[in-house]
Amino acid sequence: MELLPNCYTDLCVNGKWFHYDHGENSVFMLNGSAPVTFELNSLPKTEGELEMHLEAISNELI
Repeated sequence: MELLPNCYTDLCVNGKWFHYDHGENSVFMLNGSAPVTFELNSLPKTEGELEMHLEAISNELI
């Protein structure tokens, strides 16, 4: 699915929830009251590309 401008996606990857504002270079891992920010290597154009970025981030945290 294409990521439309002025929207966001919340996605659970490996039991961790992430929030992504479409068109931004950063993604937030929802962590209670202290979200953690990660920078993306490139802007994802589809939900599949976003999921690949998040899987890489999530795997580094395990």
